[in-house]
Formats: sequence, structure tokens, C-alpha cells
Amino acid sequence: MRTKVIEVVSTNQIMEIEEIAARAWPAKHTQQLGGWLLRSTDGVTHRANSVLPLHDPPKGDIKKALEVVQEFYGMHQLPVQFQMTKASQPTNLDEELQSYGLEIEMHVIVQTANLNDVLTNETEVGVVIMGEPWEDWYRAYCEYAEFEPTRFRVRRDIISRISSDKACAAAIKGDKIIGVGMGVLDGHWLGLFSLVTQEKYRRQRVAISITQSLVSWAQSQGAKKAYLQVSEPNKSAQQLYYNLGFKDAYTYWYRLAKE
Repeated sequence: MRTKVIEVVSTNQIMEIEEIAARAWPAKHTQQLGGWLLRSTDGVTHRANSVLPLHDPPKGDIKKALEVVQEFYGMHQLPVQFQMTKASQPTNLDEELQSYGLEIEMHVIVQTANLNDVLTNETEVGVVIMGEPWEDWYRAYCEYAEFEPTRFRVRRDIISRISSDKACAAAIKGDKIIGVGMGVLDGHWLGLFSLVTQEKYRRQRVAISITQSLVSWAQSQGAKKAYLQVSEPNKSAQQLYYNLGFKDAYTYWYRLAKE
């Protein structure tokens, strides 16, 4: 059963953010199918291995488009998966996918904020920002997020493909990284990604300090707004961003073909 879908922003705004987010987390293999973007990245992360259907497929023909989708994911040995929003096209796509047996896998909340509204009190933890990730940053990201090494290498490759300006932030205590995060610029938007803190330092404002530092960096580059994605069950992360000035904008969900 679907949870309640947040619908705060317009369809056009959802399309804008989702197009930006797709560029910020670039898949290894892509194929354009009319207004659908097919993505494959060795099965790592839902976003990078799903169809983004922001506009109509060729001639609006869902059945024929799904045949191409099945061929694409079959070639990459992955199940068919769609990333859905209320902006997905055609407008009856979610119902059609359900009729084909694609089940809802998860819900994600997208939060947004005007950067001027994000609380920017003096950070309580020292934060270093670099234009590219470095080995200790990668090591901390992998360890604190508890990624399996082989799958983490795929995430690392995704980050290496980001062509937009980005900032990689690391919170430092003594001589040790205790938290990391990444910001990606696209026009006037800042995307926030890969925010994770070492377990023993959680709830000590480390994530807040990293976020505020990335927001300050983005403002210096001319950005005006920020977006981020947080899984619907992760209430603590949602509250952290509410406290910083972020608000729920919309929800997306995945429909996955079960084997």
C-alpha cells in the first residue's frame, strides 16, 4: 500500500529538480527513449539503475516503450525499475506499471530550501572543503556508511563522473575525519549528497556543520536554492533538515519488477 505522497511543488518544479538530480548522480550507461531516460550502473543505487520518465515515450506508447526498457535492463542483467513522481509521463504510467506487476520498492522525500533561509550559525565542528574527493574522504564515506567495498567502488565511479562544480566537505576532530558530505551545483541549485557521520559522533551537530559549510560555499558560487533526498522512514534525518530550514517538497517512489 502506498504511503501518502507529499505534493507541495508544481509538476514543472518536480521536473526541473529531477533533471538536475539526474545530472548530479550520473549513471554509467544511459539510453534516451523519447522523454524517458534509461539508466544502468551495475545495480548500485536505485536512482542510477532506473527509468526516469519525465516526458512521454515515443508516440506515447507505453507497451512498446516497455519492450525497449526490458531489452535494455536485460542486456545489463538488471530488473526493470522506474523512479516515479506525480510528474511522471504519461500520467497513467504508475497504474500501467502496477498492472504489469511492478511493485513499489521504497519512498523518498525530496526537501528543498532557499539558501537564505538555511540557518547558518557558526559551525561547531571544523570543516574542510575541497573541489574533489580525496582518499581519506572516500575512506570515511565508505566506512561510516557501511558500504560493501565492491559496491562502494561503483559509487566512487559515479562521483568521478560528476561534471558539475562540486564541493566535498569533511568534518575534522583532531586529525581525524568524523563526517563527510558533498554538494553539487547546477545553475542556481545546490544538491546535497553523501552526508554521513561516524556513529559515535552522531547527534553532535556534525551533519549540521557540514551542511552549513556546503550552503555557505554554494552561496559564494551564486546558488540560491538547495535540494536533498531522504528516505521516508529516516525520521531523524528529516528532522535534522527541518531544523536547518528545509521543507518537504514532493515524494518519489520506485516501482520494481520482482523476479
